[in-house]
Amino acid sequence: MRTAFFLLISLLSSADCMAQTAPLGGGLYKSAEDFRQHRLTLAVNCLTETHRLRLHEFSGKPYVTVVHAGKPYQVAKDSLFGFRDCDGHEYRFAARNEHYPILNPGEELLLYKVEQPTVGKNPGSVRLYFSPTAAAPIQPLTLLAVKQAFPDNHRFHDLLDAQFPPGTDLTAYDQMHHMTKLNWLLRQSRPQTVAH
Repeated sequence: MRTAFFLLISLLSSADCMAQTAPLGGGLYKSAEDFRQHRLTLAVNCLTETHRLRLHEFSGKPYVTVVHAGKPYQVAKDSLFGFRDCDGHEYRFAARNEHYPILNPGEELLLYKVEQPTVGKNPGSVRLYFSPTAAAPIQPLTLLAVKQAFPDNHRFHDLLDAQFPPGTDLTAYDQMHHMTKLNWLLRQSRPQTVAH
């Protein structure tokens, strides 16, 4: 009896671990709220279903084509927040229907990194962007722009000045707190509620 109980607990624990590490699948996010809630439209389990997403990057079409359950759907990019691919990467649609890779999808202040490959004699480049929330517009990532996005949070401004001297990587990850440094400082700048 005791062995069966421990076996059952062991199986439930391993099933729980598998559920936590299972892929969320791919699909489209209709809104910033859907993105925050991990609510996908035309979603698939990428391990068991075929899912194709065509962004039409080179033709410049203003829509994406999703082949879902063998049927094609066309959805206007400007009516979507973004999408998650089957590799688990998340993207947001923005200016000129471009898609911006999200570096830290589980955090409040979102960071985006757009890499332009080397073409001919033109060297590649990396452009960094941010949005103070998922619903806010995307803008170039600079220390001044981050401060301006939180105009009344003077404690955040002071923490930014102390932690990010000129030339510091604003996308730095804080290993100790398991989040980007910007988001950790933003969290620390807000009043802490004390439990009684």
